[in-house]
Amino acid sequence: MICDICGLETDRRHALDLKRGIWCCPRCLHVYQRLWGYYSKKGYSKERCIAILRRIVERQKREGKWGTRTVYNTDPL
Repeated sequence: MICDICGLETDRRHALDLKRGIWCCPRCLHVYQRLWGYYSKKGYSKERCIAILRRIVERQKREGKWGTRTVYNTDPL
């Protein structure tokens, strides 16, 4: 199975948004939960948090920090 957020192959997937059919790996789910915990208090929607997650993953991939075994930064922007 392929993660819709980072594109890595995973044996487990978690549903982020069933209406849109967005599934993610456990790693992206962990980052999303931290983002949601922070941004939901500020009134951000679920869709906006998913967009933020995608930007974080894309940035970390460009910087070479989103490997299969690397430590990743989950601090909001």
